[in-house]
Amino acid sequence: MEQARTGRARRERAQELRARLEQFGPDTLMNPELLELFGVSEPAPTLFELTRLAPHQLAQRVGPEVATTLRAAIELGRRALRANDVRPRLRTTKDVYLYLEPVLAARDRERFHVLCLNSRSVLMADVLVAEGTPYQCMVDPREVFRAALLAPTHSIILAHNHPSGDPTPSEPDLALTRQLVAAGRALNIPVVDHLVVGAGRFVSIAERGLCDFGGPLVPMSTGDSGC
Repeated sequence: MEQARTGRARRERAQELRARLEQFGPDTLMNPELLELFGVSEPAPTLFELTRLAPHQLAQRVGPEVATTLRAAIELGRRALRANDVRPRLRTTKDVYLYLEPVLAARDRERFHVLCLNSRSVLMADVLVAEGTPYQCMVDPREVFRAALLAPTHSIILAHNHPSGDPTPSEPDLALTRQLVAAGRALNIPVVDHLVVGAGRFVSIAERGLCDFGGPLVPMSTGDSGC
C-alpha cells in the first residue's frame, strides 16, 4: 500500500515537472528537478559528482538504467558544446580553452590532448594521446609527435586537465612541457603553448612565462587565463 502511494506521488511529481518544463522552459527548473525527470530521487548527486563518479559508482547511486541514461545525456551535452565548428580557428588561449573545456573539464582522470594547427591557426586534428589517474598522466613523446606527423601540422598546442579543479601546473607538468618543446624544435614542429584546464578556469604555461617556447608561430597572445 505504501509503495503504491509512493509510486503515485512520484508520477504526479514527474507530471508537474514536465508541465513546468513545457510551459516555462528547462532553464526554470533547478538541477535536482531536472534530475528527477531522469528518475533520480532525493538525495540527488550534484552535477559535480555526476561528471566525476565512475560508471559503477553512479550506478550504485541512481541504479544502472538511470546511470546509463545520465551518462549518455552528459556526453551529448559535451558534444553539443563542440558541434558548431569541427575545425575552429584557435587564435588565442581563450579560444583554445573554450574549445577544450567541454571535453576536459569535469573529468575524473587526467587526459592529455595534442591540438594540431595549420599556418592559419585552424585546428586540423585533436588527438587524445594519453589518459591516466586522477593525479597524473604518463605521456609518451613519441605519441605526441606521431599525432602531429599524421596531420597537416604547422604547430601544436598541448593540453591536459587537473581533475582536482586547480589548474596550477605541477613541476612534472613543466618538465614534460620543456621536454616536448625541445623535441618539437628537433622535428621542426613548434610547440606554442600548453594549457592546463581546471574547474571553470585554466592556465596557459606560455602566458605565465613558465617555459621558453622559443616565440609562438601562432598568434596566441590575447587570451585571458581566467586565473
